[in-house]
Amino acid sequence: MEKRQQQQFKYTSFWKEADDNILFWDYAPKTKIDISIAKELVKNRLEYSKGKLMYTFIDFTNVQSVTKEARDYMNSPEGGLKGILGGAFLSNSIVSNVFVNLYLKINKPSIPAKFFTKREDAIFWLKSLNKH
Repeated sequence: MEKRQQQQFKYTSFWKEADDNILFWDYAPKTKIDISIAKELVKNRLEYSKGKLMYTFIDFTNVQSVTKEARDYMNSPEGGLKGILGGAFLSNSIVSNVFVNLYLKINKPSIPAKFFTKREDAIFWLKSLNKH
């Protein structure tokens, strides 16, 4: 699928692939997320989306680590969940798989969130949420 309206930031890039409510993003290689980077990521996403509520497709493959403080911030309605209706995480990395699954089980986000290893499954799931 073609990337539309792509915008690059220091730690991530955002884009759309269709005229729907799904925001795609990935991380720069070997990203280590601490609280300051987490806040910058949220600021960048809100800037890109112009505050519009969206579903997110997050390719987590390049993330090396996330601090507990950053995880807590990313799971808060006034932080990382601000403006997000639901999120699909994608990764083929064993480290990312363990981290994301653990995060989803422990933190239980207040929005629909699910982990995938196949891109098409993640997109299908987000589109099904978007229909409701």
